[in-house]
Amino acid sequence: MKTFTFILILTTLLFISVIPINPQTSSDNINSQQFSLYNATEKYMYSELIADSFFVFVSVPDGYYSGDKRYPVLYVLDGDVAFGMAASIARYLQIGENIPELIIVGIGYGALDKSAGEKRRRDYRPTQAGDAENFLKFLEEELLPFIDNNYRTVPGERVINGYSIGGLFGLYTLFTKPEIFNRYIIGSPSLTWDNYSIYNYEENSSDKIGEKKIGLFISVGSEEPDENYFEPIDGLVTQIQERNYTGVMLEAKVFDGSTHLMGPPESLTHGLLSVFRKN
Repeated sequence: MKTFTFILILTTLLFISVIPINPQTSSDNINSQQFSLYNATEKYMYSELIADSFFVFVSVPDGYYSGDKRYPVLYVLDGDVAFGMAASIARYLQIGENIPELIIVGIGYGALDKSAGEKRRRDYRPTQAGDAENFLKFLEEELLPFIDNNYRTVPGERVINGYSIGGLFGLYTLFTKPEIFNRYIIGSPSLTWDNYSIYNYEENSSDKIGEKKIGLFISVGSEEPDENYFEPIDGLVTQIQERNYTGVMLEAKVFDGSTHLMGPPESLTHGLLSVFRKN
């Protein structure tokens, strides 16, 4: 049995109506629709940086509208399929007081078809054309300020969750702009892309990461192909561990018996427990 330390996932879809907004619009001018499940809203956001639109799903904790408490934010990539799953998992863990209450933001494309797949490959894969760089700028300069300006967030308390090529983008973010998020949940990242170029980003990240306080969880399934997933991920985990970062709390986990498409729920569940663990 493979041992290095990883987890599993089911997928839950949450379908909502579409409401257009501008990312720079104030909360008073936002036309969005609230529905009872997960206290959630869906927004249709146009990005000037990418020249394309995104579906942004936002779930707030129970009691959000009757108080003034501020909350950490969990940002979930592949939001079209992962938002409902993330909201459900977070609710279970919050009931057990395993994690704090969170604002949950899912970032999606409004579909699960071929066009959506092309867009996620455009946004999540680092390339010389700068596609992942542009998507990261969209997060840093448009989406995150919009969420911070319109919701009661805890400044600097942000988690990013990505799976597969979403996990690749999460690592790209960690290695290039680690200050944007302070917690990273990375499931079965696709590291072979562009001849393993993510290793080069890691090699140039030491000064950027420095002594920053970062919670990092990386997972893989024992039944995923060794060449495409287990071995590259194991190698990258070892490479990060050898940096001996004083502020990075890294947990790596192998989910026994888990295939690639079984992994998202496990990775997020154990990832949330890991990055919010009190040490």
